[in-house]
Amino acid sequence: MMDRIGYYLLKFAFATLARLPWWLLHGLCRTVAFLLDQGIGYRRGVVRSNLQRSFPEKSTEELRQIERDFYRQFAYNFLSTPKLLHQRPDRIASEYLIFPDLSPLEEAAKRYRCVLVALGHYGNWELFSSGQTQLSRIGYRLGQVYRKQKNQAVDRLFAEQRQRFGAEIIEKDKIIRHLRTYLDTPDERHGLIAMISDQAPGIGHANYFTDFLHQPTAILDGIERLATRYRLPVFYLDIERKSPTQFVARYIPFYDPEEGDLPPFTVTERYARLLEANIQRDPAPWLWSHKRWKRPLSNYPKATRSPRLEALLQEEHT
Repeated sequence: MMDRIGYYLLKFAFATLARLPWWLLHGLCRTVAFLLDQGIGYRRGVVRSNLQRSFPEKSTEELRQIERDFYRQFAYNFLSTPKLLHQRPDRIASEYLIFPDLSPLEEAAKRYRCVLVALGHYGNWELFSSGQTQLSRIGYRLGQVYRKQKNQAVDRLFAEQRQRFGAEIIEKDKIIRHLRTYLDTPDERHGLIAMISDQAPGIGHANYFTDFLHQPTAILDGIERLATRYRLPVFYLDIERKSPTQFVARYIPFYDPEEGDLPPFTVTERYARLLEANIQRDPAPWLWSHKRWKRPLSNYPKATRSPRLEALLQEEHT
């Protein structure tokens, strides 16, 4: 009963945000950003520590500016999304989430029934589901891998939001079943399975560590295991922020099964480098409030370490 009430309250809140005029919504986002930063200091210690360790070369003032910008983007991500997702599909495609070149996916469709896409918590990842309207034009169906929320009201609302434009949501433990529908029963559609892969791996899943943003970092390797097992190409979704509500997205291929057998974790390492470059280009849109480095390398003596990480550790000990 409480979950049902919570769902309708959240739905009312989202509907209200969707109906606000842009000038008022911009003011609300900036006010909330100020309160998160200067008022309650939402996860300030985590944000500040993550930035300091990731950008040791930057001054205190430069880091503070990134921090302020992060809170601003964070507020926009949650408060402007209901309005963004209620725009006309053609307006979203031309003004808010712009894909200037889908030819890499069109080329992949000539040889493969399904492709995998790795992305991070960068920019407004909730807006990504609207990309289905553009993918439909080239014969793709978007499936987004997600983990169910503990709060049923939140889970239900976010599921509706992500499927608004025809995309599918895929529970984490049902990825292979979903994938097989494209490989075993081919039709005119091609599958695109998107996975946000920058979370800290859970206990028992931290198989690979590399030097990421100047720190030993565990990187999820699930997308590599899927790609090599089923011989599927992998793309990285590079995001360029133009404003808090406008993003340019590009599909960058970084693994093709025709490369043949590669050393283990090669694909995972490539993803880490692409995500890192995206963050370094414009740091603020990444989710700095996430406790990304909560599990130290010393807890995982059996995990594989990349050559980059070994070099970093050797440099620290000399």
